[in-house]
Amino acid sequence: LMYGIPHYRLPKHIMEAFSAALANMGVQFRMNTAVGKDVAIDEIAKAYDNVFIGTGAWKQPILGIHGEELTHFGLNFLVEVNTYLKKVAQFGENVLVCGGGNVAMDVALTAVRLGAKKVTLCCLEQEHEMPAAREEIERAKEEGVVIINGRGLNAIIEENGKVKGLETKKCVSVFNEQHRFSPVYDETDTSIIEADTIILATGQRVDLDFLGDKFGAQLKSARGLLEADAETFQTAMPHVYGAGDAVTGPNIAIR
Repeated sequence: LMYGIPHYRLPKHIMEAFSAALANMGVQFRMNTAVGKDVAIDEIAKAYDNVFIGTGAWKQPILGIHGEELTHFGLNFLVEVNTYLKKVAQFGENVLVCGGGNVAMDVALTAVRLGAKKVTLCCLEQEHEMPAAREEIERAKEEGVVIINGRGLNAIIEENGKVKGLETKKCVSVFNEQHRFSPVYDETDTSIIEADTIILATGQRVDLDFLGDKFGAQLKSARGLLEADAETFQTAMPHVYGAGDAVTGPNIAIR
């Protein structure tokens, strides 16, 4: 809520007031503490009667395309903008955002509001299939974002280590007959979108490496998510609970 959602959608003073209220109720915050590095999860489990895990989905998926290391990760972009408001100095005037969800819309609109002269959004889905909320798509269009539908990522075009654009390929269909994500491409239909900055907002993953082998074996599902009961939020360990994106995969905060 504090870092992944832009100011114009959720003003930061609301989150600051909310955290201050929790602190005034007696909640203790231990900041700058990485579970799995600074403290082990089994130490936490021993020290407390109950443990709740709500670590979200902050991990960048690896797409495996040429030049991927020259791109930016959408969530990192939003975090840095919200933290420093200086990201504008680090990207060019022609920004390409890849992805069709709400995070992609947030990234595109944030780039517009930071002064990028041209912002293009490219996604696999046709407009009626895009996972972003309809009002977010319309807002992006109103503010000048150019949306290119039905194109997949093929390779980053680079010159002397700098981004020049993205080679895309036609996406024939995004979902299979069971409506599962299973994109099909026409590899012969390629085109290039020029850009000097490419931001990937093509999804996030849940990172549960901090659980370690012992806890991971008991708490992880086959999909790599935290396994918890939908009603009680209880995991396979009676005093460990979990919810949010760590359990569902990337979702919207209100859910």
